[in-house]
Amino acid sequence: MKKAILFLFIIPLYFSCTKPDKRENPIHFSINEIKIPVSPNQLSSYPVQSNFSQKGNSILMGYNDKRHSLDFFNLNQGEVIVSKKLEFEGPSGIGKIESIFVQSSDSIFVYELGKLHLLNSDLSKRQSWDLFQIYGNLNLGVPHCNFYFKLYYDSNHKSVYFFMNQMGVSPLEIAKLPLMTSLNLETNEVIVLPIYHSEYFKSVSGQVGFMTYLGFYGKLDNQLIFNYQYESTIYGFQLNDERLTTTSSSKVEFVPSIPQTNDPQAYDQHAIENPYYLSPIPDPWRNLIYSIVWDGPSDANSYKTYLDKSQVLRVFNKDLELIQTIPLPDRTYQINNWFVNENGLYLNKAHPGDSLLNEDFLMFDVFKIEDN
Repeated sequence: MKKAILFLFIIPLYFSCTKPDKRENPIHFSINEIKIPVSPNQLSSYPVQSNFSQKGNSILMGYNDKRHSLDFFNLNQGEVIVSKKLEFEGPSGIGKIESIFVQSSDSIFVYELGKLHLLNSDLSKRQSWDLFQIYGNLNLGVPHCNFYFKLYYDSNHKSVYFFMNQMGVSPLEIAKLPLMTSLNLETNEVIVLPIYHSEYFKSVSGQVGFMTYLGFYGKLDNQLIFNYQYESTIYGFQLNDERLTTTSSSKVEFVPSIPQTNDPQAYDQHAIENPYYLSPIPDPWRNLIYSIVWDGPSDANSYKTYLDKSQVLRVFNKDLELIQTIPLPDRTYQINNWFVNENGLYLNKAHPGDSLLNEDFLMFDVFKIEDN
């Protein structure tokens, strides 16, 4: 079993960047770098992953699409635990996994297109749900989870949540359709949540570029935390009374609209030059919410590609107030490969544009953020 090289450098950082709530004391954070040696059987980046605690250790489980396996890492000890192969065929057969959620080591939820599975620790199936059959006659679209809208099991409601992907429907029609449902895994009841595209989406006839998914990782207290990736606002949906709360004390910014076109390069150029607001991540240990802005290139003179886009970490309190923005170093972190646990916010150091990237390691910067 390989041991990690652990580098701890505590950096007291006090930023004087814009504080929308005008507080005198900005946040304070420290960074702990983790480097876990991996073999050719593992990866240096796991966009499809989940984490959980086991016997006092923080465990990361990532889907290895190259080997169709689930790879387990001990984040505290900094070591590979095991890689478990999945089967495509047979009683425990599973297709390509698009999202996972680990409730415990013996309760692993995995989503593949059209199916949800609950696996035991040996990866045998305990139960499966045919989503196409359950949703087939409801005319709500295809229930979907992916990098942006993560699979999340809500143990209080015995439910999971899905983004409803509308296929072959015009943006004007999509604007009228619900975007999110919950599925009760005990009764197979589907509940349509009153969450629709924003007024801005409607005002520009849906021409906001290609990132139109809801961003969703889970709950904070009893509210679902989500966003539209084409605007800066973060939302909280209260499950007890279906009340919707939004970001306050900050100016709402929008991705500029793009004229309708059949040219895919135009959409790429639009996405490269403009910001997108990636999925918010609730932190129940510190009562904070994190969101990264995938902004335009910081160097105006650079040859503009997706690799040149900059990143800014935003920190919100539990009341959805923006309390700090933190520019992140260019070409450092792989987008949509971050998670939170009791130790902090983990950002995967595996940017494909990093010329010094060492694929012999699974590396993270762990941000432990304290709201003063």
